Amino acid sequence: MTAYRTAVIVAGMAVALSAAHINPSFAVAAEDSAAAGQSAAGAPDSSGDGAEAANVKKSRKKMPPPEPEPLPGQKLTFKQVTSILKGARNLSGRNLSGLKLIGVDLGRCNLKGVDLSHADLERADLGESNLERADLSGANLKMANLRLSGMIGVKLDKADLSGAIWMDGRVCAPGSIGQCRDISGLQ
Repeated sequence: MTAYRTAVIVAGMAVALSAAHINPSFAVAAEDSAAAGQSAAGAPDSSGDGAEAANVKKSRKKMPPPEPEPLPGQKLTFKQVTSILKGARNLSGRNLSGLKLIGVDLGRCNLKGVDLSHADLERADLGESNLERADLSGANLKMANLRLSGMIGVKLDKADLSGAIWMDGRVCAPGSIGQCRDISGLQ
């Protein structure tokens, strides 16, 4: 092998190894095997060049451990809520009180018995969700979509419904607190 070819192989391996964060002692072994893997024509054999080892190292990225399942009644974090929404979309009985869920898509979710008291749900989509016995007291529901949601036994004490789309499709009047006032009644 000429000195030029050896230098090119070593430089290429150094770049691959530094990108993959491989131990330098492994680099020496890979360099030796690359030099030994040369064919009769003088071209290096691709099976021992270390690039394959670098690709294997890159493909083994460690995934972060999954969020632990919260205990019953324990307040969920925003990250836990978004993780649940990617899957079954079942937040029934969960404690989401005080969370900032601005613009979050909670449409078609099971929110039966959920605690959303004092949550910020401005512009959130709750359309076609089951909100039976949910606690929305003190929640900010400005411009939220509640169309076709099941709201049997929902607590809306001091909830701001200004501009929200109500279950029947009408828009709640500005200043609708605790109940949806019809805009047409303001004229």
